[in-house]
Amino acid sequence: MSAPRLLSALPMRPASSRASVAGRALLVVTLSLVAFGLLSVYSASSYVAQAQGLEDSHYLFQQVSRAGIGLVVLAAASVLNYRLYRRLAWPLLALTVLLLIPLLLPGTEAIAPRINGARRWLDVGVTLQPSELAKISVVLWTAAIAVKKQDRLHSFRYGLLPILLVLGLVCLLVLLEPHFSATMMIAAAAATVLFTAGARIGHFAMLVAATLPVLWIQVMGSGYRLARVAAFMNPDSTAAAGGYQLKQSLMAVGSGGMFGVGFGRSNLKMSYLPEPQNDFIYSIIAEEWGFVGAAVVIVLFLAWALLGLRISRAAPDLYGRLVAVGITALVAFAAFGHIGVALGLFPTTGINLPFISAGGTNLILMLGMTGILLNISKGGRA
Repeated sequence: MSAPRLLSALPMRPASSRASVAGRALLVVTLSLVAFGLLSVYSASSYVAQAQGLEDSHYLFQQVSRAGIGLVVLAAASVLNYRLYRRLAWPLLALTVLLLIPLLLPGTEAIAPRINGARRWLDVGVTLQPSELAKISVVLWTAAIAVKKQDRLHSFRYGLLPILLVLGLVCLLVLLEPHFSATMMIAAAAATVLFTAGARIGHFAMLVAATLPVLWIQVMGSGYRLARVAAFMNPDSTAAAGGYQLKQSLMAVGSGGMFGVGFGRSNLKMSYLPEPQNDFIYSIIAEEWGFVGAAVVIVLFLAWALLGLRISRAAPDLYGRLVAVGITALVAFAAFGHIGVALGLFPTTGINLPFISAGGTNLILMLGMTGILLNISKGGRA
């Protein structure tokens, strides 16, 4: 049975005033998240910066400069007709693959250093993370191919399989960095686009069944992943072997109470919780702002996701709808994946909280993707 065509089954119509309102609301929500993120990065990173012999505002200034670049990218993307990405889908994907390959080659450590056991960054005068570029390039490419092959998506052999072979190559390159969480996010966003375009749910069930042994091998064959899963299952008995981060995160969340300990007064950021400005920034938010502040962040991300879906629904063509739903999926999966890790709902993994966590490539690309959504909400107009 074919999956419901969801957004693509709706009647085509020009971008409406309702979509324009959704676009303006999305911009307000995004700017609110970025502003709150700057406050959170300063608070979470001040102690880390001082411990490294830097000014307490070092990471804040870094994030402000990245946010400035990101807002310029957002503004540019909001006036660039999103249909252009359909023509550029293959070149963008090829560029992504070319940027991922040096991370795996021997002798390229000078530009692709190993940090914490993984080679995820390219240092070519500026530092960038190719797996972040892979997320948006995969969405743009998958949407373009899904539109082109829409009448064949019901066929696994002639429709879905060629697409999956290309996606599999990109996912494999990211997985070998290794970057497990980014691989899962890319695969999930691509699957969302394909499902929305009309791919059969039975084919997805088959793929999930075929992928489970691979995931099992990846977890069992990696000591740190196995430790994280064991810590997730029983954090109290595995603190030394991987549960430490989870326990500290839960302590931060629990100590915040209803209204928090106060801005800048987190105790867990003081060398107790690793990467407080990145992987566990939501835990620091919950500690300092309490249940109320943590809930507000969740509400903002829910609003962002719903506005993204509204823009997708009102898009003037199928490509716009698929790009919008793919971008919305990327942001939603990242946000609730990060929050889920902080709350102990998922095994510990490195997922940035969109618009909030410290990080250059992620923030700039998230703002760029928001700009694409804004352009879709205007029907491609400048």
